[in-house]
Amino acid sequence: MKMKKILTRLIICAVVMFLASCEKFLDVNVNPNNATDSNADLVLPQAIVATAAHTSGFNQSMNVPGGFFAGVAGVGGYGATYTWAYTTNSFTAMWTNTYDNANDYQYVIATNAGDPQLVFTTSIARIMKAYAFARLVDQYNDVPYSDALKGVGSLAPKYDKAEDIYKDLIKELTESINAISAGQVAPISAGIKAVASPIDPLYKGSGTFATSFSGMDKWKRFANSLRLRMLVKMAGVPSLNAYATPLFATTASVGYIQEDALCNPGYTKEAGRQSPQWNNMGASISDLATITQNVPTKWILSFYNGVKLADPVRGSVSFRSFPNTNSNQLGDETSGSVAAVAPPYNAWYSAATWADAAAGNAYGIAKGPAQGQPMFLLSELNFLLAEAQVRNYIPAGDLGAAAFKAGITASFDYLYRNQNGVLNPAKVAPSASCPTCTTIATDVDNYITNNAGAAKPYLVNYALALTAAQKIEAISTQKYIALANIMNDEAFNEYKRTGFPAVITNGPNSSTDTFASKQSVATSPDKIITRFLYPQEEYNLNAGNAKPGISLYTSKIFWDVN
Repeated sequence: MKMKKILTRLIICAVVMFLASCEKFLDVNVNPNNATDSNADLVLPQAIVATAAHTSGFNQSMNVPGGFFAGVAGVGGYGATYTWAYTTNSFTAMWTNTYDNANDYQYVIATNAGDPQLVFTTSIARIMKAYAFARLVDQYNDVPYSDALKGVGSLAPKYDKAEDIYKDLIKELTESINAISAGQVAPISAGIKAVASPIDPLYKGSGTFATSFSGMDKWKRFANSLRLRMLVKMAGVPSLNAYATPLFATTASVGYIQEDALCNPGYTKEAGRQSPQWNNMGASISDLATITQNVPTKWILSFYNGVKLADPVRGSVSFRSFPNTNSNQLGDETSGSVAAVAPPYNAWYSAATWADAAAGNAYGIAKGPAQGQPMFLLSELNFLLAEAQVRNYIPAGDLGAAAFKAGITASFDYLYRNQNGVLNPAKVAPSASCPTCTTIATDVDNYITNNAGAAKPYLVNYALALTAAQKIEAISTQKYIALANIMNDEAFNEYKRTGFPAVITNGPNSSTDTFASKQSVATSPDKIITRFLYPQEEYNLNAGNAKPGISLYTSKIFWDVN
């Protein structure tokens, strides 16, 4: 692995008086051996923005393996995309981008070391470094961690066990939460430095001493929510259950995210400044649609169009021309009628024209160039709580019922907000001026009622899930739906970890029974990959440590015990 001496970075904010305005991106060379506090303040915001971009990149990397995208007829050259015979040269950006990004956070941590007044920016960097490494472990399992990010001091870093990395990340998150809390109550003489809004593109700053730095509460809740996600994964591993289970009690006192965590440094319709989600799922600044040679899979549409579940409210803003959205089964090259969506749009832009995005009238997945990049959805948080309650990690009398419904509600709410975060004006109680209006709460109630005749109605109506297994299936299925095309990597993780949504291999309806490619060469029972291979560069430059014998189809992430 290559470790940099010089960190060359894109900086989103030109720091002017009190760091009060963001004007443009700048190229800045930061020498870690000659660093200043101001440099760390420059590196941190661009590192967070880079993490946001990588979050969209992870989402895109999983759009085919996770069951969300298929190809259209008449387009060749898909190769491993159809066969799933991925190589050590596949998906390498996930690896290289993560280490590049983690280096930035490590630089901030090292630069701030020994200065207790910088506790907030140091803690933010520690939290985001944990966010990046947890995501890397979720795709590669064992990776360089304790020996990484040391530059020339460790050019061939050892690999740490995935579960040990997770444990250390839990420690980092816990210590960061505690450090923030201590900084919030420190006397004014301690000189704790506030975090200015431009330095924090996720939560817009710490607030001031006069407000007890209340803005940092959101960072604590974000860290705690990440900790909850990791603990749920760990607790399902028999050998880690005794470690993880007692730690759930420590999360309750801190609280969790209360809204979708969206990074937005000022995305706008300009070159290099559009939202990553819009760049990948919407259009260029010239209104040229992206991903035009792909359509949704019949598998994912089956959770909206009535094949498995009926969900027209979310379906109509998630897919163009729903329920008649062009779709295909991955690897099916025989159905010549499957065509791309008519130009100039793609299958994931549901509004009538591109002008609707600018006017704030576009909703769903591709909302507009100014939309925030999701980092952690409130829907996922609620489904994590529901699972923790079902498994009695966090005791709850209703066994997750309220959290489950809150997860569905949060998913509807996210999809029906525009690029500016404004709720669709039709999502209000009906009135004489808008007799067809409905609230989100009514939409969710109708969703439950309308799926009473589904083959598995308990996937929507939690009261009908009579066993713990059915409750987990309902939670995992709804989490997969809520994360679809927004955070595909975490949705795919959910399938690998729990086995839900359930697939039927070699079933009678292959296009909706499974998301495995028709051309899959996977030897796993479900014909779906279990992980990704380490990049070839690791075997070239770190051969003594890069693990040999890794299989796409039989090597698993440590939390994948199914």
